[in-house]
Amino acid sequence: MSLRFRLNLLITALLLLFMVATGAVIVKGTRSSIQEGVEAAVRVTTQLLDTVVESAFSDPESGHAYETMHHFLQSLGHVRSSDIFLYDNVGRLIYQSPPSKYRSNVNPPQWFVSLVSPKSEAVMKRVGAATLMVRSDPSGAVREAWNGLVPLMWVAAGFFILLNVIVYWALGRSLKPMGGVLQAINRMEDGDLSVRLSTFGLPEFQQIGQSFNRMAASLESSTEESRRLALVVKQTGDAIMMHGLDGNISLWNPAAEKLFGYAAADIIGKSAALLMPKGREHELKRNLVMIADRRLIENVETQRITRDGRLLEVVLSAAPLIDPHENKVIGEICTMRDVTERKRMEEAERELEENRQLTQLIQHHIEDERRSLARELHDELGQYVTAVKTFAVAIANKTKESMPEVESSAQTIVSAANHIYDGMHNIIRQLRPGALDNLGLTETLRDAVSQWQLQNPQINFSLKFSGELEGLGETININLYRIVQESVTNILRYAKANEVHIRLARTKTGKISLTVQDNGVGMDNDKVDQTRHFGLLGMRERVQALSGIFSVKSELGSGVAIKVEIPN
Repeated sequence: MSLRFRLNLLITALLLLFMVATGAVIVKGTRSSIQEGVEAAVRVTTQLLDTVVESAFSDPESGHAYETMHHFLQSLGHVRSSDIFLYDNVGRLIYQSPPSKYRSNVNPPQWFVSLVSPKSEAVMKRVGAATLMVRSDPSGAVREAWNGLVPLMWVAAGFFILLNVIVYWALGRSLKPMGGVLQAINRMEDGDLSVRLSTFGLPEFQQIGQSFNRMAASLESSTEESRRLALVVKQTGDAIMMHGLDGNISLWNPAAEKLFGYAAADIIGKSAALLMPKGREHELKRNLVMIADRRLIENVETQRITRDGRLLEVVLSAAPLIDPHENKVIGEICTMRDVTERKRMEEAERELEENRQLTQLIQHHIEDERRSLARELHDELGQYVTAVKTFAVAIANKTKESMPEVESSAQTIVSAANHIYDGMHNIIRQLRPGALDNLGLTETLRDAVSQWQLQNPQINFSLKFSGELEGLGETININLYRIVQESVTNILRYAKANEVHIRLARTKTGKISLTVQDNGVGMDNDKVDQTRHFGLLGMRERVQALSGIFSVKSELGSGVAIKVEIPN
């Protein structure tokens, strides 16, 4: 039943109640009026008859008194609101007044007659031996009252119908905004929280609309915030779980499923102790005690165990879950991030750093040994070769004329000594270029490139420098020289190139860049295991020991480009 119909029904009921009350007042007044009229008519009729009786029977000896009375009654006819009866001395009815013809065409309903008709009264008088009775008769007055009431009832009925129609129309017009309100509520029920009510003319509906819009805006904001939080919980890469102070899990996000291997349906309601490795069971109790005391747990590195028994290194953070209504801790919400790979990387980096330091130490010792060996060759063997050459020259000079055969052998010894001396200097240069300690890296590279160009005239060597290259330090100098040396050696052995370009630069920020490039046959990087080629491996280790970057770029038929970058 609609509100419009209910309000209309209520107004109709009130109107009917008013009309009934008004009708009761009217009926009561009509009844009183009829009763008063009837009583007055009966009194008048009785007084009239008393006068007639007194006049007719003034002479007791007269024998015409009854006839006079009868004739008078007949001539009198019907008296308003009164019926007259005359009985003889034995009780026979000898006269009855005729019925009232006043508004005889009006027939009021019996219920109306019963409501307005007063109690019938009769007055008895002795007229000689006869009896005269006057009885009240309100039928004429009732018909007259009904005749006057019927138009009023029609007017009331018309007013009732018209008022109902007007009220129904007015209620429909006034309650028309309720349709929009109900439609907005239905849309909100269907999930459309963006719905808003427009401005209403009635202040009551305007207040409802403003309250509804504020509620919708607040609900939309809260729902959007909840949706974002739900998306964060669902899509975050961290494992998020929630459990009560008893340790039983009540929330388990997809990242936790992926990390630990438990589906939400398999673990919700179970204890978080399932995730604790042996020997760490106390952690859960300790964390719950801290949470109950409203303390935070932030970025604690610990371990957890997966469903298949794998041990994970995780970083755990937890916060108390507080009931906003009762302001008490009801559980905890915690996040866990898998740092197993990070731990492995940190361990690998630590080992790599140790290897770098070890490699650097080994290379340092190797360079020391090379320097020592080069010095020994130069100081010891060089002196012996020089002495042999000197003795051979002296013998050749003394025996040139007297003993030509001896002189020829001495010259052979001098020539062999020269070859030994040149070979020794080449070995010394390979072991430790002396120019590196005396003249620096750039001059040493120029000297080396000159030697390579002299030994390989079919190859065009180019060497370019840029930036401030002085003061790089012995370690960087010797490693860059060895990389260039190893690169050129590989080019001469395998590349079949006719051009070699060497570029050494230092930027304003201090970063050092070295490129050695040829136009030879090249190689397929995807098929070359650089860890098994000791020349490349050695160069890579030298660069890594300096915390630099070593890269090899090559394609078949396009040569090889070796690039080294060493940070400041």
